[in-house]
Amino acid sequence: MMSLIAQPRLAAAACARSTRNPPHSLLHTAPRVLQPRTCPYQGAPSRIIPRAAATDATTDPHWKQAMAELDKPKGAPGRKVVIAQVAPAVRVAISETFGLAPGATSPGQLVAALRQLGFDYVFDTLFAADLTIMEEGTELLHRLKEHLEAHPHTDEPMPMFTSCCPGWTSMMEKSYPELIPYVSSCKSPQMMMGALVKTYLSDKLAVPPGDIVMVSVMPCVRKQGEADREWFCVSEPGVRDVDHVVTTAELGAIFKERAIPLPELPESEWDVPLGLGSGAAGLFGTTGGVMEAALRTAYEIVTKEPLPRLNLSEVRGMDGIKEASVRLVPAEGSKFAELIAARLAGSAEAAAAASVAAGAEGAKAPIQWDGGEGFSADDGKGGLTLRVAVANGLGNAKKLITKMQSGEAKFDFVEIMACPAGCVGGGGQPRSTDKQVAAKRQAALYDLDERTTLRRSHENPAIGQIYSEFLGEPLSHKAHELLHTHYVAGGVEEKEEKK
Repeated sequence: MMSLIAQPRLAAAACARSTRNPPHSLLHTAPRVLQPRTCPYQGAPSRIIPRAAATDATTDPHWKQAMAELDKPKGAPGRKVVIAQVAPAVRVAISETFGLAPGATSPGQLVAALRQLGFDYVFDTLFAADLTIMEEGTELLHRLKEHLEAHPHTDEPMPMFTSCCPGWTSMMEKSYPELIPYVSSCKSPQMMMGALVKTYLSDKLAVPPGDIVMVSVMPCVRKQGEADREWFCVSEPGVRDVDHVVTTAELGAIFKERAIPLPELPESEWDVPLGLGSGAAGLFGTTGGVMEAALRTAYEIVTKEPLPRLNLSEVRGMDGIKEASVRLVPAEGSKFAELIAARLAGSAEAAAAASVAAGAEGAKAPIQWDGGEGFSADDGKGGLTLRVAVANGLGNAKKLITKMQSGEAKFDFVEIMACPAGCVGGGGQPRSTDKQVAAKRQAALYDLDERTTLRRSHENPAIGQIYSEFLGEPLSHKAHELLHTHYVAGGVEEKEEKK
């Protein structure tokens, strides 16, 4: 395990194309043509995607560029610092490339194998997932607070949708551009990690961001397209936050080609501080996991009490659309407690907030929201019942959106994942004829969460460190510049590379 103890310099200047969430004028920005790998089977479980849809790792230009650096001797003139980050769903599926059951190899063995490939640092995307929860959870509470105060912003309406799945956000831009203001401005964990590596870590190492190669190991073939968006260059123009993406299946093939015996390796530890993650962050790899992780933290922020039941079975499983509600009673004396008390007392401000939030202009609102009908004091205390929904796959997402647009269904927070079962069923995962393989990978992630002592994102000490040393606080100016993004109506055109 390598600790980064060099004193940080001033952060590199942000890219001229700021990632701060822009006003609605950006809805009319002309899309730029990019050339990433794309998944023509977007939303289909990986076990049924033909092998021809997967890029051969030995010929993929992104991986060849990464290997060109890895094959240079460490310390050789001109060799760049090469860093890997590993997504949650990868660790429970990489074993399958060696003919083993999901989760049969440990995360530590995967770290060791990546070190044998030549990576200088190996970070865990779980860290960035915890960071996502801090930013996204704070954003959700901020939106709720704005509506309660009768000062809702038109570019921050309710309900709020998650943003970590590029399959979902791409579909949203193309098919539901009217929903752009409803989607969280948070980048995905992959892109948050890339931004921190090219700024915070660059300063720590005293290495220019252009001399760092960031490689993501992901379960999704759309992640390269996400990384190639032109504004993801926060350190300096032309320097990508994430340079290359390799899928789980591709990495397994590379291990075999390089004769790296993953199942036989002793464990190695993640590098810190960007390698420490919670069990909640690991749940990002499965449908309902982002919601579960977010609720573990949001509940405690509002109530100042731990969530009584960490395992939220209501949002787990393979059902197409899952619904749940969580009762939030704000801590006494908090701003939320005051606002909810005002709402229950029927104050003019509360009524105005409800009217605006519910869409006082009627049919003009693309999503019908009732201003929070879950407010009540039936337990003797003023509180809010937060209504959440999880859409498992894009087909179910479309059904859910239709119900929300008509007013048939009303929620405050919605998670959408493009692939059935979530990232564990992504198009970059190993192919399998086992119809239960996604459920087995899901179970392996739940097991890792259960065996982790750190199970809430906000309890991660490395998250506290990054805020105290660098970011300030969730939704700060610097956090917005580095960790938040915007969306483009009509989407960013992507061309599939020739296989």
